[in-house]
Amino acid sequence: MKYLALETLDGQTMKLSKFILGSGSMDKPHDEEHIFPLFDRYLELGGNTFDTARAYGGIVDQLSFGLCEAYIGDYIRSRNCRDQVYVITKGGFPALNQDFSFKRLRITREAILGDFYTSYDNLRIGPIDLYLLHRDDPSLPVSYIMDVLHEITDSGNVRAIGVSNWSVERILEANAYAASRGKPRLVINEIQWGYAYLTHEMRRDDSVSIMNPALYRQYLDTEIPIISFTSQDSGLWSKLYSGAETWETLAPSRRLFDCPANRRKYEKIKSYCDRHQVSPAALVTAYLACNKVACGPIIGCRTMEQLNDSMSGADLILDPETIAWLDGGESL
Repeated sequence: MKYLALETLDGQTMKLSKFILGSGSMDKPHDEEHIFPLFDRYLELGGNTFDTARAYGGIVDQLSFGLCEAYIGDYIRSRNCRDQVYVITKGGFPALNQDFSFKRLRITREAILGDFYTSYDNLRIGPIDLYLLHRDDPSLPVSYIMDVLHEITDSGNVRAIGVSNWSVERILEANAYAASRGKPRLVINEIQWGYAYLTHEMRRDDSVSIMNPALYRQYLDTEIPIISFTSQDSGLWSKLYSGAETWETLAPSRRLFDCPANRRKYEKIKSYCDRHQVSPAALVTAYLACNKVACGPIIGCRTMEQLNDSMSGADLILDPETIAWLDGGESL
């Protein structure tokens, strides 16, 4: 298993498994007999990090019940494994309209603190290992947002802080402000990064940070680590490779990826998987975990078969030449 090493507020190091189990796909009511064996198997396969959020698990009046956080907290208590796992949770999720379209940002002191302490109560595991904000609000001074996050760090109820979907420039500005006040810095950014080509126009959400070549160079230069969501591109490659879907019959959640660039990328995936007898899920997550930019891909699953398939990527080592070939080189 590969790891992301993050510094805590007290100068210790958390070693988060690079293969992070997301709970966003577990947002429908299930009982412990379904969910807990998946968590058990994840730990057996070497994983140690759960990613969740207050906004995962049912939305009423733009606010979440926190069902997924409750699942994880209940599991940790039932297995008495608090000292063996890390929990990432998030707040400041945007307010949405009834059709789930964007309504407004929620990066106010009241929203951030309210979300944090609701998550803290949902989880009931003591200090949260890593707390992230879902979005930035560029209209606000970065000092305002960091002051709110530092209220949380001063409480002793969190071990490290980070963000999601922030620009590199804002993270650097935030960390410079934190340093000027002798306060904790942001240690990580969670963004959308998968093997598929994707733009804001394709995704129809300008508030999400999507990896592209220019952004990639920034992360190489600054060495800011990343957690990647939608790391398997909503199952696109697995569905195509298995024959469950074709480019012409893609499900709505995957249709946005249909473009000439991704059709070419699929030919590379098919070629590699055929030659090396690995699954697309293993290949695309290993592509992230073995990258020059430090990245921990979030994997999602609803079944044991999906979990085993995704976690098989933890044992797949891709050398720089293979990653360069996947990125468009022709030397492999």
